[in-house]
Amino acid sequence: MRHTLLIVDDADFMRFVLGDLAREAGIAIIVEAGSAAEALDLQAALTPRLAVVDLSVDAVVGEGLLGALLARDPDLAVAAVVSPGDAAGAARARARGAREVLEKPYDPDAALAALQRLSAVPAGV
Repeated sequence: MRHTLLIVDDADFMRFVLGDLAREAGIAIIVEAGSAAEALDLQAALTPRLAVVDLSVDAVVGEGLLGALLARDPDLAVAAVVSPGDAAGAARARARGAREVLEKPYDPDAALAALQRLSAVPAGV
């Protein structure tokens, strides 16, 4: 099944890295947002099945965006990105509905595995 992945990160390079890993995971349709507003617009227009949301730069904005994305689509399979060692941020992200948590900078193997797990989640679960 072909899924659309929404990558939300303010850093172009990080979106590029995740896009490459997503293609390696077999995700063919990838859209990128550099801001919360852009992410919400893309979600409304494209209804992605998967999302990776960076919380590491501004957790307040990121956590709010995570909640907004999931409020619009509770079935959205989300991975949250936190700063290294941010156990509290990871716990908050999971409590808000993130299915996976990644640390930035990305460990390619861990990110690839997380993207594969996300894309394997059946719709509606």
